[in-house]
Amino acid sequence: MSATAKRAARRQIREDKLVTTTVRFTEWAQDHFNQVIVGVVALVAIVAVLVFAANSRESNARQADQLMGSAMALMLQGDYNAAKTSFQQVVDRHGGKQRAAARFFKAECAAKQGNFEEALADYEAYLGEVNEYPVFEASARVGKAACFEGMKNFAEAAPAMASALDKIDVKDPRYADTAFATGDLYTVSGNTKEALKYYKLAEEHGTGDVKARAQVAVDLIE
Repeated sequence: MSATAKRAARRQIREDKLVTTTVRFTEWAQDHFNQVIVGVVALVAIVAVLVFAANSRESNARQADQLMGSAMALMLQGDYNAAKTSFQQVVDRHGGKQRAAARFFKAECAAKQGNFEEALADYEAYLGEVNEYPVFEASARVGKAACFEGMKNFAEAAPAMASALDKIDVKDPRYADTAFATGDLYTVSGNTKEALKYYKLAEEHGTGDVKARAQVAVDLIE
């Protein structure tokens, strides 16, 4: 048999196999018509659910962003009660980073109003789900400390401020300020040993006025 004839024979075999397979599938589909229809319907339903879920997530994200935007605008205008209401709507209706951020900003609004207990509850709620949006962790801990200070609870305020310092890089300009504030809170609470520790951190990493005040504080304690 020539090479051309062999190639033609192989092609014919492949075509015969394809035809045979197609015929067999068609026969099977006819015998199992209901199962085929059910399978197709199920597949379509799954695709529809996935598309709906994706669209719903996108829609929810847009709604959350719109609510956050309006709440932030109200906060910047000083309308803290209205801002808190909008932030609470985000908390109630949405999850993830939007809810976490809304908790933080709601706490900020309450703190600006001097509602320290309310602010403290919202700061703690944010810190309870901080992994969703850790951007404000240090600020929330500072805010929590400020709430305790506003409530004259210096024994709680000092370690709360110290916990904020643990979340700030030493090269961050806020580090020295936070260290000095921690020293002040420990001083007021009567714990000069801890106060000295944080004043020394402020002296080491601070510049300008902060460094100078920290040096004075260290000298007074030592």
